[in-house]
Amino acid sequence: MNDFIIQLFRDIESRGIRYCHFKSNNNLEPALSGVDDLDLLVAMQDKERFAAVVAEAGFRLATDRGLAAAPFVFHYYGPDPATGLLVHLHVYFRLVTGGSILKNHWIPLERAFLESAQPVGAANVYIPSANADMVLFVLRKFIEQPSLIEHFLFLRDIDNIKAEIAWLMQRADRAGMRALVERWLPQIPVDLFDDCLDTLTSESSSLAKRVRLGMKIRRCIKTTVMPSVPASLARSIMFGLAIIRGKLRIDVKDRSLFPGGMLVAFVGSEASGKSTLSRDVAKWLGRQFDLAHIHVGKPPKSWRTRPVWWAIALRTRLRGLVRGGSGAQAGQEQRVAANLPHPIVCWLDSIDRRRWVMKNTRRMLNGTIVITDRYPSQAIGGMDGARIVPNSGLTRMLSRWERRNYSGLPQPDLVVKVIAPLDLALSRNAERQRPEPEGFIRQRFELAKAIQFAGSRQVEVDTDKSLEETARLVRLLVWNAGGRETS
Repeated sequence: MNDFIIQLFRDIESRGIRYCHFKSNNNLEPALSGVDDLDLLVAMQDKERFAAVVAEAGFRLATDRGLAAAPFVFHYYGPDPATGLLVHLHVYFRLVTGGSILKNHWIPLERAFLESAQPVGAANVYIPSANADMVLFVLRKFIEQPSLIEHFLFLRDIDNIKAEIAWLMQRADRAGMRALVERWLPQIPVDLFDDCLDTLTSESSSLAKRVRLGMKIRRCIKTTVMPSVPASLARSIMFGLAIIRGKLRIDVKDRSLFPGGMLVAFVGSEASGKSTLSRDVAKWLGRQFDLAHIHVGKPPKSWRTRPVWWAIALRTRLRGLVRGGSGAQAGQEQRVAANLPHPIVCWLDSIDRRRWVMKNTRRMLNGTIVITDRYPSQAIGGMDGARIVPNSGLTRMLSRWERRNYSGLPQPDLVVKVIAPLDLALSRNAERQRPEPEGFIRQRFELAKAIQFAGSRQVEVDTDKSLEETARLVRLLVWNAGGRETS
């Protein structure tokens, strides 16, 4: 079990907050280790205290963008400071449930769950009585049956469903379940519930019977978020989009951290470790949230600049052939070592960088977390910013255009300035498959010293420690950039 999770439950209990882990309790121990999300039912009257406790522990609210976000159902995420594990709390204030894709039915069993809840195991986490758990489980599964989509998902998950049924039936009793239905769900005939229970626990129940019973249960439970026809349409659209994304291998999440997206830039000298750290944070957050990891130093070529880039590449190749390669290569190496690209190259870079930053800024404004590897410096002559020296008519014109492209770019919410000693950067570069010239590393090291973003929160991270320790620190810095301040 995870110590961070266990301490959270202790804090919740110490504040007198009424709650229970209300489903999949046969897998409670893996959930307490952070393997899966934690499904919590919290008393409506305790919502403010609950929100305060999880906020103190570093949790942040996340919202879903989509056709039908379930009311009274919220997602909270918080990082374990010791391990970097991102813990997911799936919090219900009403039991709005009834499907894997669309939560549309309110089953008013909250009091039955909270009043019957008892602490279990070494962690003393509260779970409802097996009778209450089983009643809700049966109703949830039969609400799903009339939907072809939900029925398909039901059959695909049948092994896990059977395992949960077996676990609950060892602890529940029919008389207790019948009494619970009579008291809390008088709209459902007890005989109908018995029939559903027998069918669900049978090894030979037919599809037709499950669908018929599911339609009867739906007619009994009229407290729905949407009418049946709009709900079926929304469910079909959501499932269809999921299928299309899967076939096209489009891994886009619809979940965003409250209050919205943010722009985080990783900057620093060459071979400092900024690319490694930005990839780690992007992978960590990208498992749960809508995220874009982009390289601003080497952006994709736009349709406006691509013909010029092709012409430059062709000219470079032809010059190499005519001169035998040595002269052109020597001149290029000198320019690379000095970190002074040709003015036309600098101008083209400014066009592509501006387009790439502004395109992803639009995504950020729609809730995406944008993580950048490198970002244009505000200072003239700074790293990845305006570099053209205006010492002729042509360069003065190009410099003016370049500065215009870099002006007005949005400032990051957080700038992570990654620092490594020069000797360490040189040794890391030497270990690369295609190392940069030593002069280039030294020049970038000097440029990195002057990096400043006046409108952004900036933190410095020294990478002379282990990668695991540094990555854990950076994860927390990025997480807290959108929430509470780092202590």
